[in-house]
Formats: sequence, C-alpha cells, structure tokens
Amino acid sequence: MFKNVSKRFNVKSKLMIILVGVSLGSILIVSFLSWERSRTNLREAIRNQLTSIRFARANQIESFFENLKSHVETLSEDRMVIEAMIEFNREFDQLNNPDTFTNEQPDNQDVLTEQPNNQESPQEWNNALKEYYTKEFFPRLSKAVSGELNPGSYIPQSKAAKYLQYHYIAKNSNPVGEKDKLLNAKDGSGYSRVHAKYQDIFRHVIEKFGYYDLFLIDFATGDIVYSVYKETDYGTSLNVGPYQHSNLAELTELVKKNPERRTVQIVDFAFYRPSYGAPAAFLGAPIYEGSNIVGILAAQLPVDELDKIMTANGEWKEVGLGESGETYLVGSDLLMRSNSRFLIEDPKEYLKVLSKSTTPEENIPKIKEFETSILLQKVDTVASRAALRTKEGTGIIQDYRGVSVLSSYTPLKIKGLDWVLLSEIDLAEAYKPVTALKVYIFILTTIVVVVVTWIASAVASGFLKPFNQLIGGLRQVGQGELDVELKRESDDEFGEAKEKFNETVDRMRQLSESLEQKNRENDALLLNILPASVVERLKEGEPHIANNVKLATVMFARIEGLDKIKERDVKQIATLLSELISAFDRAAVAHEVGKIKTNGDLYIAACGVAKPRLDSTKRVMAFAIDMFSILQRFDNEYKTELRISMGIDDGPVTAAVLGTEMFSYDVWGETVSIADFLQLNAVPGTILVTEEVYERLEGLYDFEPGPDIELPEINQTLTTWLLSNPTPSLLNSYHSDREAPVTKDTANNSGVQAPIKS
Repeated sequence: MFKNVSKRFNVKSKLMIILVGVSLGSILIVSFLSWERSRTNLREAIRNQLTSIRFARANQIESFFENLKSHVETLSEDRMVIEAMIEFNREFDQLNNPDTFTNEQPDNQDVLTEQPNNQESPQEWNNALKEYYTKEFFPRLSKAVSGELNPGSYIPQSKAAKYLQYHYIAKNSNPVGEKDKLLNAKDGSGYSRVHAKYQDIFRHVIEKFGYYDLFLIDFATGDIVYSVYKETDYGTSLNVGPYQHSNLAELTELVKKNPERRTVQIVDFAFYRPSYGAPAAFLGAPIYEGSNIVGILAAQLPVDELDKIMTANGEWKEVGLGESGETYLVGSDLLMRSNSRFLIEDPKEYLKVLSKSTTPEENIPKIKEFETSILLQKVDTVASRAALRTKEGTGIIQDYRGVSVLSSYTPLKIKGLDWVLLSEIDLAEAYKPVTALKVYIFILTTIVVVVVTWIASAVASGFLKPFNQLIGGLRQVGQGELDVELKRESDDEFGEAKEKFNETVDRMRQLSESLEQKNRENDALLLNILPASVVERLKEGEPHIANNVKLATVMFARIEGLDKIKERDVKQIATLLSELISAFDRAAVAHEVGKIKTNGDLYIAACGVAKPRLDSTKRVMAFAIDMFSILQRFDNEYKTELRISMGIDDGPVTAAVLGTEMFSYDVWGETVSIADFLQLNAVPGTILVTEEVYERLEGLYDFEPGPDIELPEINQTLTTWLLSNPTPSLLNSYHSDREAPVTKDTANNSGVQAPIKS
C-alpha cells in the first residue's frame, strides 16, 4: 500500500498526509476517551436522579398510607364519632321498627327518639326511588356497566334504607354530587335530628383530609347507617343486597375477622357501582364503646390526594422528571393504581396512543368517561413484573405506551396492598444530556479537524487542484454525465490535459445523441409492427419468437362503406382512414388488446396472445363496443356513413414473429379462421360470436341467436350468437336507469340489444 502511495504523490504530499494522519489520530483518540468517560458519568448521574425520585415517592406514599391509617384509627376512637355511631344506629333501627310509621306510638317508645312526621306512603317511596334510579343513577352507571339494569335489583328492601334514600337522595333537591348539602330532611324524625347534628362536622372532616366519602356501618347487620355524600349505598346492607360483593363489603368482613381495637384494614381499588362504576378503595376500623363494638368507621380513599403525591402537584419538571417523566403505582393485577401523567396533561393524545397499544379497546371509553387510568391502564412491563417479585432496580424497558424509557422500580411496604411504584422517563429525554455532550464533542472535534486539515492541505491545494478537476470530470463521465467541460486555467501539462478531455467528452456526447436517436427510431418502427412484449424479447436477443397459446380471443372487424365516400380524393380518404385506425389503436391500448395488423378496411386484434389473460374475452368485447362508439363519432364529425361488422372467437392460436430483415407479427390457427369467417357472415352494425364467446359473456350482454354457419374447411356447422348495434351510450343509459331496465322486447323495438346485467 505504501508503495502505491509513493507512486501517486510526491514527497511534499507524503509529508502532508503523515502530519494530518498523526494529528487526526491523536484528536480522535482523546475525543473518544473523553466521550466514553463523560457518557458513563452522565448516565450514572441520570440513573441516580431517577432512583432518588423513586425513593422519595415511595417514602411519601408509604407515609401517606400510614397517616391515613393513623387518622382513621384516631377518628374511630374519637368520642364524637362513637356517640354519632350509637345515635345513628339507634335511629336507623327505629326507622326499621314496624310501629315507626303508624299513627300510634308504642308504650315503650324511647324518650330520645321521635316519630317521623311522614305523610308519604311506602308505595310513594318506591315510586320516587324507581324514578331516581331509572332517570339519574342508571344512565350514569350504564357507561361503566354492560347489560340491562333493573331497579328491583338495586332499590334497597329495608324500610329504613328506602325511607332514607327517599328523603336524602330521591327527594333531595340538590343535584347529583351535592346531596351532602342537605343537613335536615325536615321529616320530623329522630334520624334527621341526629343527621343535622353531625352532617356538617363530618363533611368538614372529609374536605379537610381529602376523603371521597365517610361511612358509619352497623357492625352486626352491615347496614350503612350514615354516609356523607349520600350515594346509592346509603342505608343498604353490605351483608345482602346489590353491594354485598363490593370491596366496601370486603372491608367490613376484614374488620369483623380482625375486630381488635385500633386495627385499621385497607382494601385495594375496585370498580364501585354506587360511585357510578368509578375505581374506589377503602380504609376501615372498628368503633368501640368501652369494651363493646358499636360499629365500623370506613373512609373512601382520597384519589386526588394520592395523585398529588404521584404527580408532585403537577410539577413534574420542577422535581426532575422533565417533559415525559412520571411516577405511578401498579397493583398485583398489573393495572394502574394512580393516574397517568399523559392522561392528565393531554387526554386526547393519550387516548390516541392507547388505541395503538395493547390496552383493551373496551377500557378506552371508560378512561375517557371517568377521566382516570386507575384499574383501566394495563402495565405489563419488565419493570412492573420485577417489582411485583419484590425486586427493585433501574433499567431500560418498553413502557405501557410501547416507548423506550429509563425505569426505576420498587415494591411498596403498605400492609394490605400489593403495590409497586415505578418512576420513568422517556429514554430520548433521559439521555438528552448524553446526546448533547456527544454533539458538543463532535462539533469541537470537527472544528479541530477542519483547522488541522486546512493547514495541512493549504500548501498542496494549488498543485493538486487541476489534477482533482480532471479526476472529478472523469468520475462524472464514468457515471454517464456527458455535459462536463473543464476550464483551462494554465498553459502547462494540466491545461493541455483539460483541453484534450473536453474534446474527447464532446465527441462522446455527439455519438451518444446519435445512438439514442437511432434507438428511438428503431423502437418506434418495431412497436408499429410488433407488440411491446415481443419487442422487449427481440431487444434481449431472443432469435426465434413463436408461441402456442392455449386460449386467446381473436377479433376480425371490417369497415364497410369506404367505397361510398364521395367528394374526396384518394389522399383525403387515406387520411380519414388513418385517423380512424389510430383511434382504434388507442382504444386497443386502453383495453390492453393487441392489434395484429390492418389490411385496408380490415382490422385484426387479439387479447391473451402476447400476455396471457383470463379476461381476454371481456376485454375484446369491451374494445369492440368502443370501436362502434368511435365509428359513430367519426361518422358524425366527417359526415360519413361507415359501418362495421365483427367476428369474435375464443380458442388456441399460434403466434410468431416472421422474417429476419423485415419483421411481421402474425397469428394463425382454427380460431383465427373462424373469427375471419364470422366477420364475413356478420351484417354491418353487428357482432357475430361463437358459442364459446357467448358462454363467457352470457349475462353481461344481451345476445340473440345468430345464423348457423357451414365451415367447409373443417366440415363443421357453427352455432353463432348476435349482438346488434352495441353502442356504449345505450349501455350507459341502461346502467343509469335501474328502475326501468331494458328488456329483450323493448330493445328489439328500438333495434338494439341492450345488456341484461351490469
């Protein structure tokens, strides 16, 4: 290699190459080592930052649940809560007393209770509740629940539940979501007196601590004797009825199984029907009066408070998660337990991405309706599965959107919940500083390389410029570019070489143009004689082109009336005939039918010869109809009275290129002879076809039986079919008038056979 370099360059050039090579090599080595070290440090820093965010969020979530449990525990031992539980239990039981809604009070009536001043009958309660469930509750619930909803399955059965839902839900004038604003139903009952006493206090508690709702539940019966927001679970029993399988009922069972004082239970998110199918999770603890359990305190988990922690109050950028980072929770079922950042920031784009992901289609409308991804967004990723196996770590994975992310994951230590936390950021954004560093090093290296190269090459550039110009010109010529001309800038050997180069290229250009012109002329001549596919075979050097075609469609057409054209000389007639034949040729190309030849007033064409076609019969017939239309326009334009007769047959033919000096392309065989014979027997203005053609086109055109024709050459009688005056205008008229189809009888009256199918 060094010997070859010595032959091409002088000493000065060799020295320049050595200097540039050593400089560039040193620069590249230093740049590469710096890049590798910096990249490693940056990636480690980014991983550590994401791990720190994950660690902080995990501690916040665990502390959040510890605080919730502590607060529920504290509330369950609060004297006010205990007294409220006792009073609500007593008044709820009083409402279930058979004598409560009679005019007479029992002798042992508790002095602390009051008889409700109720004028409505139980039947009125049922009617009002049925109307509420049908018009208010079910339309909202149906967006989350499939199937038919029956009021009888949801309306509570106990008197107390019906009474309370009637007064505090159905009869409550406040809209859905604001039923808590009613402090006293003013029905004169002891329950309403107790409710007015505590409602405002409990409402303040859930507003302050962010609970969705607060419940007081009878320990023995499972009756929800009180709730703040008055949804359809209000007054119902969790032991029986529509909500006995809900996760709130599951919570009461956990408390009953573990009734120890100060023990707080928690149940995971599930779709909760009283909240119109929205995801809900609950915490609960027993309420003791002395040594006796008097009830259960349950709180519906504050989802908004959970989201505030996971989203850092929407300040993702400020906490180091940039444009695409997020932290979220996943349960053991691989479903989200907190909302996706992308749903919060751009719901439309988020739903659009989900439609292309593995998220079930039925979940997407629910995400849109409830504006939450909790229990609806599947997170089946390497990171989530690893965390559920009690592992923690950081790595590059594909997230639930199918995007490459840097993910840091860890299991959470929350008793009663098998949750994991993931902190992720798009890989492209996470490694953006690494990319920026790479760009910086590349730019810096490029600048240094350019400077060194410029200094090294400046000395030799003047000497090498003419030589490079010659090399460039030769390269362009080698690529087929002949519009190249080099400017002579000196009178030395390089100047003379440029002059000779220009002369050589000019001669090559002239020869190329002459050769291209000859080729175009030859191709045009061949295409006038032979089909395009045959011309290609000839150009490829195939010496003898002949084919036996098993199935082709051959058409013979004769133009009648040329001899009757008067008042025109021979040249004009020839010109008119040329125009007509050219129009036929264009139609043949459009239908991919090949013209075999013309002989005076005879036009011969075929389909399926040069290129096999299953629909050759349809194409030839469509071309034949176009020929009638062309001839009709021709007669109208030139005031002639030409007519055309045709014969069409299907069958095997032999096709070949004849001659070596003067080419011709011809077909022959029995099919060709029959088509020719049919044309000779066809009346002008008609198409005569064989039985084979008729069978292939039956139903597409309305044929009528033609004459039986004797073929003396093959001693055979042909059965023929006739199509009269097949003009496209008649066909179009038929297709556009579907309500009044042309029949054989009406077509015969007009002298035209119309098609019977489209």
